[in-house]
Amino acid sequence: MKKLICFLLATVLILSFAACTKTEQNPNETGSKTTSSTGTTTKGTTLETTTTVVEENPFEEFMEISWITQLNTDWQDGRWDELELEEMFNVDLQVWARDSLNDKEGMAALVASGDVPDFMFMPGGPRQPADMLKEGLTRSIPLSFFQKYLPGYYELLQKMPIGFKYNLVEGTTDEYLGITHIGFASAQYFYDATIINLDWLEAIGYEMDMSQLKPVKMITEGFDQFNDNLFVGEGNFTFEEFNDILRKFTEDDPDGNGEDDTYGMMYLPESAWTNMTQEGLFGFVYDLNYLYEDPITGDIVPKVAYTPYRDYLAWISDNLNKGYIRRLPGQAGWVAEYQQLSSTNKMGIFQGHRDGYLQLTNDIYRNYPPQNILLGVDENARFVMGPMFRGPEGKLVDMTYSIDTFGVGLSRTEMIGAQVSDAKLERILRMLQYMIYTEEDIFYRYHYGIEGIHWKWAGEPYKSTMIITPQADLEPQYRGNVRPFTCWLMQWPTAQREIDAAVNDGYWSVPAYMYANNLYEKYALDPVKYISQIYMGDELYKKYTELKAELDPQMNPIINDFKNRALNGQIADFNSEWSQYIDQLYDAGLQKLIDEVYSVEEYEFFERGEVFKIMAPLY
Repeated sequence: MKKLICFLLATVLILSFAACTKTEQNPNETGSKTTSSTGTTTKGTTLETTTTVVEENPFEEFMEISWITQLNTDWQDGRWDELELEEMFNVDLQVWARDSLNDKEGMAALVASGDVPDFMFMPGGPRQPADMLKEGLTRSIPLSFFQKYLPGYYELLQKMPIGFKYNLVEGTTDEYLGITHIGFASAQYFYDATIINLDWLEAIGYEMDMSQLKPVKMITEGFDQFNDNLFVGEGNFTFEEFNDILRKFTEDDPDGNGEDDTYGMMYLPESAWTNMTQEGLFGFVYDLNYLYEDPITGDIVPKVAYTPYRDYLAWISDNLNKGYIRRLPGQAGWVAEYQQLSSTNKMGIFQGHRDGYLQLTNDIYRNYPPQNILLGVDENARFVMGPMFRGPEGKLVDMTYSIDTFGVGLSRTEMIGAQVSDAKLERILRMLQYMIYTEEDIFYRYHYGIEGIHWKWAGEPYKSTMIITPQADLEPQYRGNVRPFTCWLMQWPTAQREIDAAVNDGYWSVPAYMYANNLYEKYALDPVKYISQIYMGDELYKKYTELKAELDPQMNPIINDFKNRALNGQIADFNSEWSQYIDQLYDAGLQKLIDEVYSVEEYEFFERGEVFKIMAPLY
């Protein structure tokens, strides 16, 4: 509150015409206008010239600004946040009580009428941002306006330069369809983690240095008994050791029941669950949008033509044949089958979720390993989680949940109505700069509500979890969507908060351990190129989609046949059959894609920028 009062006092000073001594500052850097006056004073026999600069009030002109965001049907005029912003910025905020996410018919009618608000987040709208601009419903935003009036946003674009390419108006390099959402979390974590039965590991003669592991502290009330069951850490098992562990988990009776009923792990179809435990050991990930430079051909190719993919399938095939890795029955969906088979506690290595083990009352996550074993089979079982194994060349990679922090389309873009003048656009951007980029407690106020009313800290501020007050427990004037003005424009990273909660209060988890030891940056795979309209450009991406539609019917049967034969143990010599497979694939269209898309000069190489360097809000 002290910081808020200070800001209000600062605003009052701006609203009065402040006189100051001559400065070298360029007034255009702040977007405000200045006037000067010059006078002469006499000190003895010396004449001294002084210059005063009077800064004009950037909020002097009163404005009405209409505003629409999602989940806002219960809006009440005169709300606390509306009143604060109106007084601070000399505006009348006309917030439309509409649900721009779910009321698709209403949004369609609104767009058809042409009566759109000045500021809009319309994820349920009928037109994409580019079409809204083409139809004259919205206006573009010059890059210079971001630089002058939304500098916090501009600074993040500088740190992650690919952001400058999101939501560009076609044919321009400095005009934007709107303001792009920035969501750090999904670009800073992996979805999956490797899980090993620690008791089994010790039973077959492998030990981990327990002093280097961190015990997981349960956050779900009533499950403290599991605080000594789960550990997180970084394993450094070689590929040879991994294979030996798979064999011994299958052959050496690790659970000590005297029966031959255990095995190493389950092969899962490649997905966000499998990168760390399966294909990541060979230097690639499941996502077909990642492109690689092949070590043999030197071509830029997707994983299905990447030579390490051959070695991966050969490894999976060999272990399936030996029974050290097993396949799902395939009678139902893989999720249901994996949940059921993992709960039997007969496999020693699991592909797991990064933090599902903390959600012990969640009807979905409580059915995955290791929590389904702790809750239903053996409450004393112990598990270690994190990056554990290395591949044949000592590699381990994974993929971040999203390739970067940005996005396009209605659900990731705020738009500005065509009727908005430059002056009004400046005011809107200044408001957003204040709410999002001024300081952390101001951001929390307009993003989560008022501390002590809408939420409170469980412990130390910014270092503990937030306890949200249920809507029913709020007084009427505080109910409703707490983000009508910031929407989802900014999702600051929580990395530092998770690190602090772990180091200071013992709340360790796989993400906290990975953040604390910079393991996300260590293991995140940077593709050579990434298939996306943003990275490829509009024309090349259009050409790519047309070529794929033409060539996929020829290529996919070849790709699927090779993989199916590998999983079914029908390939005797992977090297020779891979050569035949690659020749067929190139002839069926891959060569055309390489020549006309993947290798063209305008298709830029991937650059992640400073995504992993930003651990907390930049204040």
